[in-house]
Amino acid sequence: MLPIPQGLISELTIDFIIGLPPTKTRIGEVANAILVIVNKYTKFLEYFAIIIIIIAAELADLFLEQ
Repeated sequence: MLPIPQGLISELTIDFIIGLPPTKTRIGEVANAILVIVNKYTKFLEYFAIIIIIIAAELADLFLEQ
């Protein structure tokens, strides 16, 4: 027998769109890339304008804040 899942089954896909010209966001920051996050199970899609020079800690904070 297969085990019964205890919670939602989710799959996150994270991708970057890079090589864009620098542009200012609504809050005045400069961005030159787009971060795309997709959860295929809940059909959740989110995208963020970011600067390509971003460290993992900043990326995690951005994801948790949004």
